[in-house]
Amino acid sequence: MFELKDLPSYDTLVKLGKEFQNPDVDGLHTWLIWASATSEMLSAFEANLARTGDMSQTQFFVLILLKRNPEGLSVGALAQGVGVTSQTMTRAIDRMETTGLCRRYQDPQDRRAWLVRSTTQGEKVLRKALPAHYKWVADLMKHFDAKERHMLNQLMLKLNQADVLSHTRKDS
Repeated sequence: MFELKDLPSYDTLVKLGKEFQNPDVDGLHTWLIWASATSEMLSAFEANLARTGDMSQTQFFVLILLKRNPEGLSVGALAQGVGVTSQTMTRAIDRMETTGLCRRYQDPQDRRAWLVRSTTQGEKVLRKALPAHYKWVADLMKHFDAKERHMLNQLMLKLNQADVLSHTRKDS
């Protein structure tokens, strides 16, 4: 989460850039605005999930993945699909089992392995959360026309392919 709420002015960035040899003040300015907006958007997303289904982002995405894969997924596949470690996913699945959102079943192909499947309660929670989530996203995205949305898509795809991000993920 991006925690800086009091963003520095452009003039402040120029002064700091001279003092600390920033080669791209405009880039830093853009990044600060973008990071702040992203943080606000993710906070609003979490708040919306809490209101509609009393669940975390991880739990929401697990339920989405299980909806797409009703035969079940391993904890490792869920971790990879959500972008967290297997240890983090195991804890999330433990909590979700406790609240009745999912259940582990023995994998019929490998008796040593387990598959996670959504429960009736998990389906019910997802059915309540998805319409509210879709409405929230529609309200957010109505501020962008088709051309702007296309541009955002292209920019985010470009960013996802940036070497600096892929190196950071590999090193984490």
